Amino acid sequence: MHSGPDNPARRGFIARAAGIAGMAALAAAAGRSPPAAAKAAKSEFLYQDHRHEGKSCGQCKFFTPGDGRQDVGSCAIVEGAISRDGWCMAFAPRVLA
Repeated sequence: MHSGPDNPARRGFIARAAGIAGMAALAAAAGRSPPAAAKAAKSEFLYQDHRHEGKSCGQCKFFTPGDGRQDVGSCAIVEGAISRDGWCMAFAPRVLA
């Protein structure tokens, strides 16, 4: 399989990821969550349930802790249960006000 920059599958993945991240950024700027239908599968953002280079979902502005369990929550961009210690390529550090 061909993995260079002109790989159509790679370009499609990057275009989808950019589109979803853009929608989430616009929704965040507007002060609301993107529609549930706009959430992407974990695989589209290379989600993993462990930290990456010291970064984790718990430090991300898109992460919301769960009600009963603080170690599992949800994401404004990625669908499904999200581990506080997880990471994906949509990571954006939470800005403290």
